[in-house]
Amino acid sequence: MQTEVARERLLTKAKTLKVLPSLHDIIDKVFSVLNDQNSSFDQLEDVIQYDQAICSKIMSIANSAYFCRGLKILNLHRAMVVIGFEEIKNIITCLVFLDEILKKMKLRQDHFRSLWYHSLYVAYSAKILSARTFVEDPEKTFTAALLHDVGKIILYMSYEGYGDMLLQCQEPGRDLCVEERDLFGTDHQEIGYYMGVKWRFPDEFSSVIRNHHTAKGGGQQDMLLRLVRIADRFASHPDENLGMEGLILLKEKEKIESEIGRIMELLGMANEKG
Repeated sequence: MQTEVARERLLTKAKTLKVLPSLHDIIDKVFSVLNDQNSSFDQLEDVIQYDQAICSKIMSIANSAYFCRGLKILNLHRAMVVIGFEEIKNIITCLVFLDEILKKMKLRQDHFRSLWYHSLYVAYSAKILSARTFVEDPEKTFTAALLHDVGKIILYMSYEGYGDMLLQCQEPGRDLCVEERDLFGTDHQEIGYYMGVKWRFPDEFSSVIRNHHTAKGGGQQDMLLRLVRIADRFASHPDENLGMEGLILLKEKEKIESEIGRIMELLGMANEKG
C-alpha cells in the first residue's frame, strides 16, 4: 500500500511538472530540428534566434579562445559557422537539458553534477558507438542518450537518500530498477517516460527512457535503445563484458572523456565533474 501511494505521488509529479513554461514552443522546435537528418543551418538559426539564452551562449562560445582567431564575432549566423553545425547541435542539446531541465529544478549541486556528468558520458559513448557500428544516426543517438535518465530528477527531488542509493546500486549483484520499484512502486524509467510524454519528446526517445534497463531487442527502432543501453552500462561498469560494443567503447574511452571535458569547458562547467 505504501509503495502504491509513493508511485502515484511520483508519477503525478512527473506528469504535472512544468519545467519549460516560457520556452516550450521553442524547445519543441529545437528537438524537431535536432532530430531531422536533413536539417540545415538556416532551419536551426530560425529557431534559436528567438531564444536569448541560447543565442548568447553560442555567441560567447564562438568568441572564446577555443574558437576565436582574433576577430570579434558579432552575429549569430557567423558564430554558428565558426563553431560548426554538428557542434552547435550538441551544444544546444546540452543547453536545453542543462539550463531548462536540470538547473530549473534546483537539484543539490552534488546531485546535479553526478546526473549531468553521467548523462553526458552516456551520450558521447552512445554517439561514438553509433558512428562505429553504422546502425543509427549518431546525432539522434546523442540526444536520446543525453535524456535517458531524466526520470532520476524526480527521485532526487523527492527522496533525500536517493543519491546514496545510486552509489550502493553500483555494487555487483544489485539492480537499481528493482530496488527503486521495491521502495517506490515505480522506477526512474517509468517516471522518465511520463516526463517525456508530458514534454512531447519524440516517441523513440520516450521508448529509450522507458526501456534502457530492459532486455528488449529486435527491430530498427530498438537499435537506438540497444546503443543507449550499452553506453549506459559501460558508463557505470566499464570493466563488464559487453561484447564487441564494449570493446569499441574501451578503445574509445580516452576520446569519450576528452570530449566530455571539452564540452563542459565550452559550457562553463569545467569543474563540474561527477
